[in-house]
Amino acid sequence: MTATIEAYGLKKRYGKVAALDGLDLVADAGQVVAVLGPNGAGKTTFVRSVATLLALDEGTLRVAGHDVRKQPGAVRPAIGLAGQFAAVESAIPGRENLEMVASLFGHSRRAAKARAAAVLEELGLVEAADRLARTYSGGMRRRLDLGASLVGSPRLLLLLDEPTTGLDPRSRLEVFLTLTGQTTEDHSNGGTGRAA
Repeated sequence: MTATIEAYGLKKRYGKVAALDGLDLVADAGQVVAVLGPNGAGKTTFVRSVATLLALDEGTLRVAGHDVRKQPGAVRPAIGLAGQFAAVESAIPGRENLEMVASLFGHSRRAAKARAAAVLEELGLVEAADRLARTYSGGMRRRLDLGASLVGSPRLLLLLDEPTTGLDPRSRLEVFLTLTGQTTEDHSNGGTGRAA
């Protein structure tokens, strides 16, 4: 099976600062990988390069079997990207936000509605789905933003900088369970949940 991320010898410099200095990393399908380190360690540089937003100086980087440098157009549909701040349209309801994003990922109108409904359920936003996004609390907007990253059914979900910022402890747990393919029942029973 093709690895989701294959990185070999990645290097990126900003003047005299080496943000990446020979990074090797392989992430297989279904793995949850966390890249941890202090500020300036190169985490965001790595994620931006995976997302085709930044050109590397050296190395080989493949996402879902596609070379990031040579095939960025093939990489982009395979990834979902969630930043630190909500990137949803506040003037339309949450459901419409997700349906719009799903259609941008190439889903038919019917499939977009189904994907949006499924993601709203997973993230506990069904009751608020038809309210304008601007009426959502900060934590709800954060979950909706994460939903926009998930609704396209990406092979790889990239989370940038504190993916649970603004969430209360329960919502934070629900997001982590969703990302790892578990349910609250799996978690309370100590199970491993479904495959992510």
